Amino acid sequence: MVNNSLNQIYEYKIRVLRSSFKTLSNDKINYILDHSFIRKYQKGDLILNKENCSEGVFILLDGIIQIGYLSPLGRFHAFNYFSEKSPINLLACINQQAIDYDYYAFNQVRILHIPASIFQKEISNNNDLKQDALDILSLRMQHLLQQVKFLQVANLHQKICKILLDLSHQYGAEHALGAEIRLKISQHDLADLLSASRQTINKEIKNLMALDVLYWQYENIIIKNHDYLKKQIYWI
Repeated sequence: MVNNSLNQIYEYKIRVLRSSFKTLSNDKINYILDHSFIRKYQKGDLILNKENCSEGVFILLDGIIQIGYLSPLGRFHAFNYFSEKSPINLLACINQQAIDYDYYAFNQVRILHIPASIFQKEISNNNDLKQDALDILSLRMQHLLQQVKFLQVANLHQKICKILLDLSHQYGAEHALGAEIRLKISQHDLADLLSASRQTINKEIKNLMALDVLYWQYENIIIKNHDYLKKQIYWI
């Protein structure tokens, strides 16, 4: 049973690694995994910051990461959530430049750590691996530019609709009333994401509930009308 479990974990690491770096040979994948290790993080644990962001490539295996910064008063403000099974600090590791934001575990998280020396050795000798890394970074840049454009032209109501729709796609589960968002965030968290006051967000949420688009009580969120959310976004 123990061997079967270890084999399953190893196969899972291979699948995650290959989903990011599609051109790596089996031998190279095994070599990288033999020199890598998995670290577990509990909710609230610091995963990455400017001190360790270039120590190696960190690949998310399980869980959700929140990205943000600490205020002078010590409160963490999240501006994004990350759950994609892929490298989370690829650019910092390639450029060896410190990031100015922090990654914390939103729930229990497992990270595959690939030492920088191993990754740098492989990418310097493999043009296909360089292309894989470029593809990942290009897609992220395209997504970022789309987000920046939306944030520039959308009003607060549309921004809330987009975040709720995105969360529903990423973390939604079937529910009798629609789709329940399994990512447990508060209205305070949503206010942080949008750099708005909690009172303003609360007013918008109440409006959506009055329209029967949404059910929100504490951290329990159910999207009842996806079409409404889509229409608000597609007008832009």
